Amino acid sequence: MMRRAMFVLGLALGTLALAPGVALAHGVGGRQDLPIPLEWSLLVAGVVVVGSFVLLGSLWTEARLQDGPRARPLRAAWVGPVGRVLAVLGVVFFVVALLGGMIGSGSPTRAMSPFIVFVLFWLVVPFAGALLGDLYTIVNPWRTVGKGAAVPERPVPEGLGVWPAALAFLAFTWLELVATRGSEPRSLSIAIIVYTAWIVFWVARYGLDNGLRAGDTFTTYNRVISAIAPFGRSPDGTLVWRGWLRALPVLPQWRGLTPFVLLMIGTVTYDGLSSSIRWDNWFGTTARTTWFASLSLVGITAIIGAAYYGASWFAARLGEVDRPAREVADSFAHTLVPIGLAYAFAHYFTLVLFEGQKLLSTVSDPFDLGWNLFGTVDWNIVYWFPSDAVWWVQLGSIAFGHVLGVVLAHDRALVDFPKRNAMRSQWAMLALMVLLTSLGLFILAEG
Repeated sequence: MMRRAMFVLGLALGTLALAPGVALAHGVGGRQDLPIPLEWSLLVAGVVVVGSFVLLGSLWTEARLQDGPRARPLRAAWVGPVGRVLAVLGVVFFVVALLGGMIGSGSPTRAMSPFIVFVLFWLVVPFAGALLGDLYTIVNPWRTVGKGAAVPERPVPEGLGVWPAALAFLAFTWLELVATRGSEPRSLSIAIIVYTAWIVFWVARYGLDNGLRAGDTFTTYNRVISAIAPFGRSPDGTLVWRGWLRALPVLPQWRGLTPFVLLMIGTVTYDGLSSSIRWDNWFGTTARTTWFASLSLVGITAIIGAAYYGASWFAARLGEVDRPAREVADSFAHTLVPIGLAYAFAHYFTLVLFEGQKLLSTVSDPFDLGWNLFGTVDWNIVYWFPSDAVWWVQLGSIAFGHVLGVVLAHDRALVDFPKRNAMRSQWAMLALMVLLTSLGLFILAEG
C-alpha cells in the first residue's frame, strides 16, 4: 500500500513537471516577468492537488499513518558528541544575539544578531528539522541552561495547552514583519531579555519540559515541523528511524495547536501580500503604518482560520457525523503542517541561500566593531541560484506541501468518518487546499 502511496505522489508531481517553464518569482521578479500567464501555473498546481485527491480515493482505501511511528533504533555513536557541540553553539549564538544591541554600531545589516535570529534560528533550524528531526531541542539555549535548575514537572492545564506559545508566535512575527525597528540589534536584545523572562515564568511554573512546551513558541514550532521528518528519538533519547510523516497524525491535540498552525500559514501569507507592489497600490502609504500592518497581520490569519473552520464544519456535515467544527478542526490540524512549511520554505529559501552567506562575514565581526577575526569580513553575497530554478523550487514546494496535506487529510478521514463518506467529507477541505495553493502561487508571483 505504501508503494501505491508513492505512486500517487510521483504521478502528481509528474504532472507538475510537465508544465512549461515558468521563471522568476518572489524576491527575484514579479508578475510582469512571467513568460507565460500565471493562470497556467495555477491550473497545473490545481490539477496536481485535485488529481492526487482522486487517485488517493481509488488507491489508498485503508488508513496507514494513524498508528504512529514504527521506531527502529539507529546505531550512531557520533550523535552524542555532535549534539553537545550544537548545544554549546546554541548558547554562544544566544549570547552574541543578546549582546548585539549592547555593544557595537547597532547596524541591522552588518551586525550578526539579526542573522542569528531571523535566518539561523527562525529558518535554518526548522527547515533542517523537517529532514533530520527536532534539532531545536538540542540547540535551544534556554533548555541547555535550564537543565541545571531543579524545577519539578507539573501538568499544564488542559485548557491552557499551547496557547501561550501561540501568543508568543504572533508577537515574534509582529516583531519580524510589522515593527519598524524590529531587525535592529538593540530591539532584538530587548526582545531576547523579555522573551527569556517569559520562558523563565513558564518553566518555573510547570518545569523545564512542560514549561517550554506551553510557553516557548519555538519548541512547539519545531516540534510540529520536525514531525514530518523520518528521524526522531525514543523516550530514552535513542535516535530512531520512524518513517516520513508518521509522527504528524499522532501529535497531541493540545488546546491552541490548531490556531498555532493557522498562524504558521497566515503570517507568511501576510508577509507575501504586504511585500507586493499590488498591496501598496491598494492601500498606499496606509499600508506602512504600524496600526494597519498589525490589523492586517491578525486579519489575514483570521480569514484563513475562518475558512479552515468552515471547511471543518462542512466536513462533519458531508461525512454525516455529529461532531462540532472545532473538534474536526483539531483532528485535522496536523494536515496543515506540510502546507505551513511549504509556505515558509517557498517564501524564504532564497533568504537562507543568500542572506545565509552573511555568517561568513559577520562571524569575523559579530558586533560591527571593525574586527576581522577569521579574515572573512569582506565576504560578499554570491547570488548563485538561477532565477528559473527559484520559481521551480517555489512552485514545487507549494504543490508538494498541499499534496502531502491531501494525503494526511485523506488518511485521517478514513478513521474519523464512515468509510463510505470519507471522500465526500473532504470536498470542502480539498476546495480550501486548492484555494490556498492558488493564493500561495499568486503571492509568490506578485512579490
